[in-house]
Amino acid sequence: MKLKPLVIAAALALTAAGAYAEDHVFDIPLTGPSPQGSYTAGFESVHTSAGAFVDTFTFTPTVAGMLEGSLVTTSSGPATNINFTSATINGIAFNFSPIGDNEWGFTGVHFSSGPLVLKLFGVAGPDVTAGSSITASYGGTLNVSAVPEPETWAMMLGGLGLVGFMARRRKKVEGRSAGMLPSAC
Repeated sequence: MKLKPLVIAAALALTAAGAYAEDHVFDIPLTGPSPQGSYTAGFESVHTSAGAFVDTFTFTPTVAGMLEGSLVTTSSGPATNINFTSATINGIAFNFSPIGDNEWGFTGVHFSSGPLVLKLFGVAGPDVTAGSSITASYGGTLNVSAVPEPETWAMMLGGLGLVGFMARRRKKVEGRSAGMLPSAC
């Protein structure tokens, strides 16, 4: 009989702890392609409950290229503060500024392909009691620059080889023609 209240208390504790996490999942369309073949997207999230969170952004369509991302948050007090703990996009880690009222993060430029998925870990209202009502937000951008596909590289290299072959052949033909002409004495 004494085990039943303990199980109920444990279940309530687990559900209460889960209520503080405010995880968001977003599907963000990439705008593009631009005339240069690049794509871009802006993203943002607003947290209304203090506590740890994991936000997941999936960017569509699926593209490949040089990837660069950034994010920023600005706070005017404890109820608007967000502390980033880590973030990755397709395994590429973000570099973060020191924790404070104004934080930012960015990726270096890396090649990426396949679905682009950003996982962002942080704490909303870190100086406020978990579960309290807050309004903390952050925003960011993602840019993907086009990289030629292997077929394009192969065609370009083949074209350069053909131009080189034609130039060499032309030089040989001109050399032979010059040798056949009688010399002026």
